[in-house]
Amino acid sequence: MSRFIHFAGDLVLSRAASRAAFFAMLLLLSLAILLMLPRTGEAAPETVCFDRAALIAHLNGKFSETPIAAGLAANGSMVEVFSSPEGDTWTIVLTGPDGATCVMASGESWIGVTLPKNDKIS
Repeated sequence: MSRFIHFAGDLVLSRAASRAAFFAMLLLLSLAILLMLPRTGEAAPETVCFDRAALIAHLNGKFSETPIAAGLAANGSMVEVFSSPEGDTWTIVLTGPDGATCVMASGESWIGVTLPKNDKIS
């Protein structure tokens, strides 16, 4: 009988150790998942707006960028693409109906697309 009690005691300890190990692994797995999730608390990039004439002068003076494309959006905003002569730098600018001129994107290595002879892109 004492052997059975001893065995039962070991079994209870073994189950307790197994539970502890299970919860420890569950905790580690939970932490790993939390670390891999995207962080929503980080600030989103802000749109930078300027006086239109000052922005155009800056793009031309510092980067030698000039307008290479423009379009009118449905809300009345004008979208413009500026690029340096060799496409080393580029900037996409949005001017709203209220006159606010904002940099939407900028980068390097602009590649222009030449329209085919029928002037349509398929």
